[in-house]
Amino acid sequence: MLAAYAVVTKAPTSPFIRFTKRYVQFSYALSSRQEISKMHRFCAIIATTFCLIFSPVQMVSAQVSLADDVKAQIENYLDDIATDYGVAGQSLAILRNGTLVHTSARGLASVELGVPAREETVYQSFSLAKLFVNVTTMQLVEAGAIELDAPISQYLEELPSDWQHITVRQALSHMTGLPDYYQWPHPTPETPQEAFQSVADKGLVFATGSATRYNQTNYLLLKMIIERITGEHFVPVMTARMINELGLENTSYGGEYAVVAGRATTYRSANDTLARNVHIDQPDYMFASTGLNTTVLDMAQWFSALLENRFLSEESMDAIWAPVLLNDGSVASFANGWEFAEDGGLRSIGHGGGNRTDVRHFFEPGATDNVTVIYFTNGSAKNFWPGSVSNEIARMIRSD
Repeated sequence: MLAAYAVVTKAPTSPFIRFTKRYVQFSYALSSRQEISKMHRFCAIIATTFCLIFSPVQMVSAQVSLADDVKAQIENYLDDIATDYGVAGQSLAILRNGTLVHTSARGLASVELGVPAREETVYQSFSLAKLFVNVTTMQLVEAGAIELDAPISQYLEELPSDWQHITVRQALSHMTGLPDYYQWPHPTPETPQEAFQSVADKGLVFATGSATRYNQTNYLLLKMIIERITGEHFVPVMTARMINELGLENTSYGGEYAVVAGRATTYRSANDTLARNVHIDQPDYMFASTGLNTTVLDMAQWFSALLENRFLSEESMDAIWAPVLLNDGSVASFANGWEFAEDGGLRSIGHGGGNRTDVRHFFEPGATDNVTVIYFTNGSAKNFWPGSVSNEIARMIRSD
């Protein structure tokens, strides 16, 4: 079992941490993009890393429970988040050592209709869809069908010459330097062919491997590779491998205009007030990047199965959650598709989605305790980074 930590509940109070939190909040106010922009992503990783560095950490023995006072502290914190940011609805699930130890929900799934948010509420999870791609890609690596450090041109022959050298691992870790076909608020290309052609004649934004810059072109290519290797369309592959395998009854693919039973209405911030989310097309070809609808309970079941090595071997799990290095030897902010932060062996691995959802796993390789926080919202009047909530909840969890 992969390992983790618990931390004391006192939040860090250094000026740098206070500055970082304010900077993250400010950066989110700058943009209405559905997915986290490169500035947001950079700030988010900075905040995560320094919160880990400056948080006092204490190791505990493996447990599968939370003390009642910790649960109460978490619930009070979520009430404060709802009040401070005007969150419409929130749902939470916490795993400890792969076991579900706490769930809760508050607020409204539909403000207009007065429908309460529940643990069973279905949310648009946005970029959490990439987690399914990460694991499926590694399954194909285990099967010998893909090599992480092989060039993507080994699987996709029709690539521009400037793209030929880029590896699968670099695409997963957003180190390619490829231009991004998704340019909100500009219209999204209607077909994958149009998306591909919109960037095929453009040069690299930076030298491959020299930096990390989040974009959707990387996952369009990964989708194409999965389809090429399996000989099937993307959604049936994901449904069979990630959803049906576990019987996740409330998880499915569908974009903004899909009719999804039990799905919460998605909201956005408009001058510090709650508004209906602007309609953004999510064509099927984008479903490697977005378009996954799920609940915190289904995602908890999926993550528990991941920790139990039901999807991947322990060796593969160790490999995908190991740091990935840039050309200069520094650690990239993504590790094979997972947001990555580490200090002194203490790791935070996860992913956010649409500035509304977050899945984050806290562990220390070789130890015996780990914590997974799954936190979903359907939007808020004031922007905030959901990953900061996951981090704060992880800090609250202590030895019983």
